[in-house]
Amino acid sequence: MFESEDALRQLIAENIAYYRHQNGDTQADLAEKLNYSDKSVSKWERGEGTPDIFILSKIADLYGITVQDLLRTKKVPKSHTRHVLINLLAIGLVWLTMTVLYCAAKILGILPDWAWLLFIYAIPVSAIVWTVFSGLWWSLLLQAISSSLIIWGVGLSLVLSIHLDSVFLLLVICGVLQVLLILFFLLKYQNRKKKS
Repeated sequence: MFESEDALRQLIAENIAYYRHQNGDTQADLAEKLNYSDKSVSKWERGEGTPDIFILSKIADLYGITVQDLLRTKKVPKSHTRHVLINLLAIGLVWLTMTVLYCAAKILGILPDWAWLLFIYAIPVSAIVWTVFSGLWWSLLLQAISSSLIIWGVGLSLVLSIHLDSVFLLLVICGVLQVLLILFFLLKYQNRKKKS
């Protein structure tokens, strides 16, 4: 199948670089996701070394492809369908859990007038799930949006749960957290630009 070990190493190098570019990652981004140095990724992409099968498997999982795709000359077109489906399934499980808890609260008579709040609590929990998957697979913008949803979802949950006298103060806290979050992601974006 391959004429030499060098040919296989070069093919893997090209494929790692191809899929990394397809997913908008820098070498430093991929290295961070794999807990390796960017020098290792650079070495792999130059064909001076090859990651072991475990790391090839992690790269394939990150980019929604198979290890076999990293060994093929024909590239697999970029598709986020698998990642989107996994994310939606995880968020769906959060909402299913809240629905089951809501039904149990109603049936058992445990705070039946307040059980509807479980669906409000599902908002920040769903945002946490989305943030985790965004960190693995998607851009900083989606990570920032999902993190914002956590802030405002928790704020909404607190307002509706404990009936604060001064909702304004809670909104100010959420606003300050939002500004800090924006600054954090701008700094992270600048660091990515410097590395690439």
